[in-house]
Amino acid sequence: MPGPTSLLFQFLPIPTNLRIALRGLRKPGIGIVILFATLVFATTILVLTVSLTQSVRDGLRQSAQQTIGGDISLRLFHRAPTPEELAFLETFGTVSLTIEQRVMVQPSDHQQPVLAELKAVDTTYPLFGRLTLFPDITLGEALGTRNGIPGIVVDPALLEQDGHKIGDILYLGDQPYQIHAGISAEPERKFRLFSLGPRVIVGLEGYRNNSLLAPGKQVYWYVRLKLSDHDAMDTDRVVATIEKRFPDSGWRIVNAADGVPGLERIGEFASAFVSLIGIAIFAIATSAIHNALTADLSARRRQFATLRSLGAQPSDITSSITWQMAIVTSTAMLVAVILTFITGKMIAPLFAQTLGFAVEPDFGDAPIIACFVFGFVGLVAIDPIRNASFSSPACLFRHEDHHQTGGATKSRSIKPVIAKLVLASGLIGIAGSLIDLGWFSIVLLAALGLCQGFFIMLGQLIRVLADRLAGRYSFAPSLRLALRNIARPASPTVTITASFGLAMACLGAVVFFGALAGQHLKSVVPSQTPDVVFFDIPPSAKNAFLSDIRNIDAVQDINHMPFLHGRVTHVNGDPLTQENVPRRYHWFLRGDRGMSWTDRPTSDMANNPVTDGQWWSGDSINDNLASLDAGVAKAINAGIGDSLTINIMGQSHIVRIANLRQIDWTRLGLDFPIVLSPMAPAFDHGVISAVSLKDTTDAKTTLAPLVRAYPDIPVIFVDSVLAKLTRLFDGAITGLAGLTILATVGAVLVIICGLIALRQQQTDVLVMLRALGIRPAQITCTGALETGLMVACSGLTGLAVGTTIAVIAAQAIGSIPLPQIAQVAGPLFAASFIGIAALGFGGGWLLQAASLRTQPGWRG
Repeated sequence: MPGPTSLLFQFLPIPTNLRIALRGLRKPGIGIVILFATLVFATTILVLTVSLTQSVRDGLRQSAQQTIGGDISLRLFHRAPTPEELAFLETFGTVSLTIEQRVMVQPSDHQQPVLAELKAVDTTYPLFGRLTLFPDITLGEALGTRNGIPGIVVDPALLEQDGHKIGDILYLGDQPYQIHAGISAEPERKFRLFSLGPRVIVGLEGYRNNSLLAPGKQVYWYVRLKLSDHDAMDTDRVVATIEKRFPDSGWRIVNAADGVPGLERIGEFASAFVSLIGIAIFAIATSAIHNALTADLSARRRQFATLRSLGAQPSDITSSITWQMAIVTSTAMLVAVILTFITGKMIAPLFAQTLGFAVEPDFGDAPIIACFVFGFVGLVAIDPIRNASFSSPACLFRHEDHHQTGGATKSRSIKPVIAKLVLASGLIGIAGSLIDLGWFSIVLLAALGLCQGFFIMLGQLIRVLADRLAGRYSFAPSLRLALRNIARPASPTVTITASFGLAMACLGAVVFFGALAGQHLKSVVPSQTPDVVFFDIPPSAKNAFLSDIRNIDAVQDINHMPFLHGRVTHVNGDPLTQENVPRRYHWFLRGDRGMSWTDRPTSDMANNPVTDGQWWSGDSINDNLASLDAGVAKAINAGIGDSLTINIMGQSHIVRIANLRQIDWTRLGLDFPIVLSPMAPAFDHGVISAVSLKDTTDAKTTLAPLVRAYPDIPVIFVDSVLAKLTRLFDGAITGLAGLTILATVGAVLVIICGLIALRQQQTDVLVMLRALGIRPAQITCTGALETGLMVACSGLTGLAVGTTIAVIAAQAIGSIPLPQIAQVAGPLFAASFIGIAALGFGGGWLLQAASLRTQPGWRG
């Protein structure tokens, strides 16, 4: 009875070349199976990384209204918006006014006060999203007054970790509040990966007269604006109108249409890096595709020779192989989409729980990805297909290719070269659109291309050295044969070296950077930072507070400075805009910057030397001089003698740059990007005090009496902050390491495919060696040496490249001495060396032994 395929051939007008391709897929060889598996792996990773990162980007943009709290958010530091400003904003739509401040929450039972992030809200809050509470009551009910005491809603951490419960009394300053509910979800904190304390929310009207709102306190006033539906003005025009009406207000204005400042940039770079890793994995796996296709075509040489002898033209062979590759690639893409959908459904809830919005695989880029996959497969398949199609029947029957016959099948056309150039150019453009980071996408792809080119050259060098060593030195027969195999033009030396070297460079860079930066964060930074920071100390209480803290024996050093916020708006009278400043310094322009004033450098400031200009004299009161971070000065194109306009509490103040300092921000000492010369009278301000304790001192226990004596002074225990930063850092490094491990898996596929291709081409050689009396153990040893040398050379070189990249990147975080680098790199490099050796030599032994078991007469 004829099979379904035969019936299909009988009744459908299928071209002959397609018939041959379909018949070849009835019983696919090991080469086609591995090619299909590699394509499924690489395409799945590519589709998954691109689709999920695109979904995250879209989610960040769409949830910007909830994240910033309105269509437009306006922030002031230290001062409240005036009635005139609020009245003007209300002409555009609904206005919500809130306060955010870090305060100490005091329990009523004399327990230790707790640092918390307070928000005081009005009746219109929230404009977007929904604040959910437990028990399930409205926010108005939760903040209402019961028995003369206003309500407060708190973060679950305050209930779980500090032992409080619904109904307890808490104090903010001298005002009591009763806990009426806990916070289940807060719209503006969906992306808050880091905070200094639990959230507490109170009513704005009841909090306005609190002593914690005294002049000079560090208070953020937020005005959120929800535009009216009938308002014809878009958000950009509204922002321009507000800035024109109040040019000196000092507002930090955020437009939801532009995404979330900072978070949008992090999302862009993170998604771009993940997409780049996906592209790199696919690029690595295409070497495996090349090797697998070569293996499959080598196994079918007799079939091609028969077809050529029966009158088939090279174009017919090319067409049938192309059909076959198109069918395999299309099927692999379909399977990859299905796997991506299933995987995305499994991991999307994890993203949604962290990010606060639904994340689903986004297949909007599917046509672009399909073009990328087919283009890449076509690029790597051109040469193998031409070699198989244009070899003469005699060469095919003798299992010879153009390398073995001295180039008997030289190309008479430049069409393949043109096709490669066109495909390569198109792939670069498509890859850039997938990364979607403008010109920086080209930079990332260029760096990836340079690394790949370096390892291709390394593969060529290994081949040349192997050829010379095998001919000039009397090594053992197994080693000489291994070197000859490595040097053969048909061997996969270059593809294995390029793919595995690049993968190990990526893996080494991520792992070594994580180790170096992690050690810096966990061991070096704590030794260079204060142990405790008290901030928002009232100037009237400064002397008493400093006297009390100096009486504590465990206190080793104290640095204190006045502290307030201001916003730099002009340089030499010209407005500062983000368009004229490098993106990495947009943080300096986006909002208020912390600043201070002093007559001479403090001990912390002395660690950041003056690089240009001179410090002012001690009698420079009201000289309006400024010391500026050198990096910031370069970014805003300012130098010694230039003027800065700083908006402080709604008033513009002009100062002149007296010196530039190179600030090491990794030390976390008491320093500021802008330090002013002394002034009298001073602005309303608070005082910040950084305290260093003697070693082995428990900061919380030692300073507990002082914290209770000054319950309204917020305090930060730095070890807790560093612990949170460490957890965030470890999580990020774990994610990056996971992606680079996938790249390594792709490289291992390349090795396996290349070796399978090599073994299939060595059948006649094995027969000859058997006739010469070579034992199976010697052949197995040859395979182990051959694979081990290629993998070891490329892997160790890749590790060296990755280590160099990691050291350079880690030095950007902080100066890391050579002994410390050696201390971290030594054990990791030793472990990597053992792993690479085991993979190369052990894997080569197993693959060669498995290949011998399939050869007749080699089982003994």
